[in-house]
Amino acid sequence: MAPKKNQVKKKPKKIVKKEEVQESLFQFPCEFPLKIMAHNKEGIEAFVRETLEKKVGKKDIIEISVRESREANYISITAIIIAKSKKQLDELYTLFSSHEDIKMVL
Repeated sequence: MAPKKNQVKKKPKKIVKKEEVQESLFQFPCEFPLKIMAHNKEGIEAFVRETLEKKVGKKDIIEISVRESREANYISITAIIIAKSKKQLDELYTLFSSHEDIKMVL
């Protein structure tokens, strides 16, 4: 059936996959801040640094800063890195989140 003379023919809506939207939020490589909150236990800071050096490389770690909570029960580690891909970020989040002393990764 042909459209009527003054009727506008609608284009079908494009369905965008969630993965396409997420991938397009960042242009890689880019500077990316990771915030890690953990129990203030011996070795946790070294674990974070070693993991970043292994997975990102020393040259792509811009800055790492550490702060203790008021009562020193927890630490907050902020690492600014050059992220190469979403896959790399996902891997870092998975590694850090699986550590028993790390409570949150942002």
